[in-house]
Formats: sequence, C-alpha cells, structure tokens
Amino acid sequence: MNTKSLNLLVLFLFFGIYFILDYLFFAILQSMIGNYVHSRFLGHVLTYAISLIPLLLGAMLLKPKGQNEFLEKFGLKGSFLQGLSFGIIATLPMFLGYAIVFTLNRKIDPNALLINSVSSGFFEEVIFRAYFFGLVFRYTRLGFIPSILATSFLFAILHLYQSQDFVELTLIFCTTFFGSILFSWLYAEWSFNLWIPIALHVLMNSAWMIFDVADNAAGNGWSNFFRFLTIFIAIINTIVHARKSEAGLQIKGKNLWLRD
Repeated sequence: MNTKSLNLLVLFLFFGIYFILDYLFFAILQSMIGNYVHSRFLGHVLTYAISLIPLLLGAMLLKPKGQNEFLEKFGLKGSFLQGLSFGIIATLPMFLGYAIVFTLNRKIDPNALLINSVSSGFFEEVIFRAYFFGLVFRYTRLGFIPSILATSFLFAILHLYQSQDFVELTLIFCTTFFGSILFSWLYAEWSFNLWIPIALHVLMNSAWMIFDVADNAAGNGWSNFFRFLTIFIAIINTIVHARKSEAGLQIKGKNLWLRD
C-alpha cells in the first residue's frame, strides 16, 4: 500500500474513532466538566479539546513528517490577523444589515453565545475543515470534490437537530452543506490558513445570535439576503487575493477529482 493510500486509511479510521467516542460520551463528559469548572462555556471548550485526541493521533501518523508538524497540518500556523480582518470585512453586511432590520436578542445567554459562536466555530473548523477535508485533500490522492463531499454531507447532517419541519430541515441541510463547501474552498485558497474560515464562521454565528434573526440555520428573507452579501464579499475577496499572488487560484481542474 502506497503512502497516500495509507494516509487515507489512517484519516478515516481515526475520524471514525473520534465520531463514535463523541457520540457516546461528549454530552456526559461536557456535563461533568461543566459542573466541575462551574462554566458551561469552559466545559464545552475542555470537552472538545479532549475529544480531539483521536484526530491528533491520526494526524501525527501521516507521512511525510516535517517541522511545526501539528500547527502546519491543522492550518493554525497561518496569520491570525489575516483571518480576523478577512472575517470582519466579510461579515459587515450581516452586522450592519441585522442591526437595521432586526432587534437585539435581549434573551441571549452569554454562555450560549460563546459556545455556539466561538467554541463551536473554532472546533468545527478544526474537525471538519482542517482534519476531515484539509488532511484528506493534502495528504491523499483525493481531489477537492471527493474530499469535500463526505465532509459537507456529515457537517450538514449534524445540524438537522435544529428543526422537525421537513421544509426547514431541507433548508438547513442545503445551507450547512454549501456553507461547508465554501469554508473548505476558502481554507484551500488562503494557503490552508484555518484562521480564515474560523473567523468567518465565528463572526457569522455571532451576528446570527446577537440579533433576533431566526431560530435555526435556515433563516428568512432578510437574514439570508445579508448572509449572501457576506458570502459574496468573502468569495470576491478570495478571488482578488488569488489574482494578486503568483500561484493564482489553488482549486483547478487538475485537482478537482484526483491529485498527483
């Protein structure tokens, strides 16, 4: 078995281990740690950090190995300020538009805000973009399309708890599925700087929660209008950035399905 095929096997094996342990023990462990540290947010962060151990082990086994292995493999070696500025510029339409159209969410729980924006945004990007998409795309022969399909499908499925209505479930699935594709594309085009999708994810979630927008990811007319403006700005900014660089766009026809 060649190196890239072995890497693919390792990645899926350890993601399977992570997924099973997360499904069985995450809620229990989060409750225990949250009660111990007397903070739901800190309990959420610590539980996620512990749950990542199988993924860290899987990443460590990948070949070839290099310097700054952990930070480089998980995209955390990139510029944090670049990611933050990208996220702020892109989400301006959401914050400004929601401030005009909607009212502040006065019932917001600070712990819920931090959990669903900062903690979930950060760890979901580490798990789904850096590990499940990024390492598969970078360390195996699979191209962009097969690398994102499984990632985006699972990412969307895990958000279906937000509603019981069929139409809303369909909208939630489509929104999160294509959102996952967007975040993966941004991650690849910005030289695998994970702070780019992290900042966008965290700030988009924050805007959604700070204002009384909607109860789930499906949203409504105005909420989606400003969200699409944010997506448009993120895409245009990325294309302009790619054209200014010598390498140009990273996702091309030659690496859509298989990589050398």
